Amino acid sequence: GRTLLNRALMTEGLPADERRALRSQIGTLNDTLIFASGVAAGDPFTDSYTIAAGDSLVTLTRKQGLPVDWRFIQRINKITRPEALRVGQKIKIVRQPFHAVVHKSDYRLDLYMGDPLPAGGSLGRKTGPDGQDEGWTFVRSFKVGLGESNGTPEGSFVVRPKSKLVNPRWVNPRTGEVFEADNAKNPIGEHWIGLDGVDESTKKFAGYGIHGTVEPDSIGQQRSMGCVRMGAEDVALVYEVLLDRVSTVRILP
Repeated sequence: GRTLLNRALMTEGLPADERRALRSQIGTLNDTLIFASGVAAGDPFTDSYTIAAGDSLVTLTRKQGLPVDWRFIQRINKITRPEALRVGQKIKIVRQPFHAVVHKSDYRLDLYMGDPLPAGGSLGRKTGPDGQDEGWTFVRSFKVGLGESNGTPEGSFVVRPKSKLVNPRWVNPRTGEVFEADNAKNPIGEHWIGLDGVDESTKKFAGYGIHGTVEPDSIGQQRSMGCVRMGAEDVALVYEVLLDRVSTVRILP
């Protein structure tokens, strides 16, 4: 069912309200297929893993080459005490990376799963009406805030290597004001995901990223310095699934 709905989402010319309904239906399916602990037979994105001696969520993520942060494995398996994993315990893991498409006109970030794009981009593969690659499957949508005066740059990006931070220190580039870690007034909140441009039109952009905010009312508005803002819970999830060098982030008008 998800495959058929996702195929319909690639159809050109569908009215916006029909695409919105399709995204909602697929998102509801993914509440079970991706975000619940069960593994559906034949699901190309998830798998079951049996905990072995010496495993932790951190080492398991590395050993299995999982394209997500270990916290996402904790999230979908509802593991409250990661240190208490048992040998022989079966858990759900994720095999395919996530990607994001930001729609500035709708203040919306769509999350997808699918193969990473080659270094040259889509290389002729079809792109759908929502900016998704034909090999991607829709996951879920989130509301976002954007840059003041339409300042969020458009184009294709990847997650910058070693840029992802939890509880980050931040320096206001305009005023020089420093917000140390654990400062509840830090404007970028608890999570930061840096972005690198992937072509000549976007490589010039530096210092942009996806982050949280201490101003939740700014979601759906143009009030950042150009970055993509998300609510605290939403950015925590997106932080867990976007992978360095692998996850594509497209920002569209």
